[in-house]
Amino acid sequence: MTGSAEMPLLDAPEISAHADGAERPLLDRVALTVTAGRVTAVVGPSGSGKTTLGLAALGASRNGVRLAGRVLLAGTDLLLLEPARRPAARAGRAAHLPQHPETVLDPVRRAGGALTELAALGHPGRAVRQQAARRALALAGLEWQAVRRRFPHQLSGGQQQRLALASALVTGAGMLVLDEPTSGLDPALAHALGRTVRALADGGAGVLLLSHDLRLVRETADRVIVLEDGRAVDDGPTPGILGTGVPETGGPSATRHRATRDLLAAEHGTGAAGRTGAPGPAPGGRGVSARGLVVRRRSGDLLAGPVSMEFPSGSRTALLGPSGSGKTTFARVLAGLTTPSQGEVRFDGRPLPRRVDRRTAALRRVVQYVHQSSADSFEEHRPLIRQLADTARLLRDLGETEATAEAMAAAAAMGLDEALLHRTPGRLSGGQLQRCALVRALTAQPALLVCDEVTSALDTVSRQRVLDALPGLLAPAGTALLFVSHDLPAVRALTEEAVLFDDGRCVRRGPVDEVLPTAWSRAPGVREVGDGPPERFPRSGLKK
Repeated sequence: MTGSAEMPLLDAPEISAHADGAERPLLDRVALTVTAGRVTAVVGPSGSGKTTLGLAALGASRNGVRLAGRVLLAGTDLLLLEPARRPAARAGRAAHLPQHPETVLDPVRRAGGALTELAALGHPGRAVRQQAARRALALAGLEWQAVRRRFPHQLSGGQQQRLALASALVTGAGMLVLDEPTSGLDPALAHALGRTVRALADGGAGVLLLSHDLRLVRETADRVIVLEDGRAVDDGPTPGILGTGVPETGGPSATRHRATRDLLAAEHGTGAAGRTGAPGPAPGGRGVSARGLVVRRRSGDLLAGPVSMEFPSGSRTALLGPSGSGKTTFARVLAGLTTPSQGEVRFDGRPLPRRVDRRTAALRRVVQYVHQSSADSFEEHRPLIRQLADTARLLRDLGETEATAEAMAAAAAMGLDEALLHRTPGRLSGGQLQRCALVRALTAQPALLVCDEVTSALDTVSRQRVLDALPGLLAPAGTALLFVSHDLPAVRALTEEAVLFDDGRCVRRGPVDEVLPTAWSRAPGVREVGDGPPERFPRSGLKK
């Protein structure tokens, strides 16, 4: 990846985008330039148009979205080409990391073979292609031998994110469009990825970075564009737009646009409904527990366990650990989405069927699971409000009017406008759909809500709304919370106890402020006491 720091790889002086049937444009005459050797970042609240702009920079759009203007990639106006010819025009010149990595990972191809095949777009010869695949994995923070024989479903969410990044890097394209590249990564990996992005730019690549992670943007970007409602409302050098990350005396500078000031103010929010005054376990309340859970691959290799854990009514627990440590595997077992090799999940002292499809409607209410990437969990052609109301209607036997009212109220608490809920899922951003998924799970009034990286796709303003709203939405049913996250401020705001996973086992448990400082202080796979877990947490699981 080489080139002059002055050479424009992409020149789009005025991009607009319109969705079929919508009155307001998704993008309204946004000017965008990507230059070799520099990182241009785009930030803004959920639904502001970041992903639409990233796709438009490639001459692409979602179904039902029309682009207008000029998009010059290496001198070729992509919008003058037939849509079927645009992929060939950008092949080897531009690469894309989408917000949801599963959309680019082939579920039936092993990682090594798929990467080597992609490398053919920019590298001749088998040996050179495999070398390019190894290098791309290394840049993304993955080891060739560790993942080359694995299928995507055998990787953690963070590992899938890095594999998708390697897929974007492997062709050696001069321009990279990275949409939320740190989503699902632990802080150490997110920081390492930031260094990689900066190194790629310093090596001559032009990077368009779409992110809600303001710290990543400060570390990597030369220029920042702030979007709101499809318009560029702030644009300039990163320090002038985002500052240093330290709260400014008197609040963010009034010379910035209100939308920018809102993002910066929310970045330093503490969560008004955080741990102070939070409800504790309800006396005599019913809870969910895990007993001796073990998960193995078909080969017999251990993925997680043995783990035992209690989730009393009203409790709030954080599940921490590096990417690939088994957090999501354990969370999915609780919800009946992954079948354990041994052990059981109990509710009110009685075992739950291991698979969710064998649980009755009443038992499916018990554990509700919200994944970090929830877009594919919605039906494409049904309005969202009907899908959100289905939970209370089908699992709690509420009437349609009452179920809809509950869903509307929960959505409003999450900062979702009623007009959005009458749209189909394809008309919402990833962050908006993430909040809809939370609403859908909460209206079941579960005994345990499992949130797996639910803030990873949210901008600072939306994230703060979720942190403020969740405690009040959990309280009426005494719902316990298991918060799987790398978002340390959110963990502090929402939880009281933390459990640290490493290599599929619990290695530490205690008050959140005691566990957090050690959560990512060790390399993955390195334990605190000798070659085993700390003595007070034997391999058989957590002590009560």
